[in-house]
Amino acid sequence: MTRVARVDSAGVGRSRGRGRRAAWIVSVFLVLVAGVAAWQVAARTARVEPGSFYSTGTGARLPDCVPGDAIWAMFGTDEGVVLAQAVRNPSPWPVTVSSTDPHVFRFEPIAEDELDDVVLVNDPLDGEPDRSQTSARVVIPPGREAALWIVDPQRERTISSGWMMFDVAELKLRALGVERRFSLPLAGTIAVGGADLTTRQLGRDLQEACDA
Repeated sequence: MTRVARVDSAGVGRSRGRGRRAAWIVSVFLVLVAGVAAWQVAARTARVEPGSFYSTGTGARLPDCVPGDAIWAMFGTDEGVVLAQAVRNPSPWPVTVSSTDPHVFRFEPIAEDELDDVVLVNDPLDGEPDRSQTSARVVIPPGREAALWIVDPQRERTISSGWMMFDVAELKLRALGVERRFSLPLAGTIAVGGADLTTRQLGRDLQEACDA
C-alpha cells in the first residue's frame, strides 16, 4: 500500500506569515537605520560661513602696496579691538550658533526683514554695542545672516614686541538636534601688536612708505 504524507496547510500558512512579518521588520529596520544615518550626516554637515560684509572698526588696514591679503585689521596694544562681520547660514535648515567665549564673540539678533541683515546696531568705530543688544547665541534661518561682534580677543594678554594673531571664532553649532564645535574663519587675520605705535600711526607710516 502506498502511503501519502499529510500536509499541515495551517502550519505552512503560519510559517509563510512569520516569514513575511520577519521580512517586513527587517525592511522597516533598514529604513530606520538609513534614516538615522541620513539625519546624522545632514546634522553634522551643517555649517556657517563668513557673510556678505565686515567692518574693521578703528583698526588699520594694510595699504594695497603692502603684501598681506590675509590681514583684516591691525591694532596697537593701547587700543580697544572692536570689529564686526556677517555670519551666513548656507544650510537648508535653521542653525543655532553659540559662542564658546561670549566675552569676545557675540551676535546680534536676526532682523525681522532680511534686508536689515546687513544693518549693525551701531558703528564699530564708536566701540562695542551695549551687551543688551547682543547675545551669546543666535538662530540663523536658511540663507540668512547675523552680525558677529569681535571684542578684544587678546583679553589682558600683552607682549613687548611682535604681534598676536587671531583668525577664527570657536563656536558651537546645533542643527536638527545635533550639536558640535565649529571653527568659523574670520574675515581675515586680526593682528594685535606689542609695539608702542598706535594703528593710526602705523597706517600712516605704511601709506607714506607706499607713496614714496
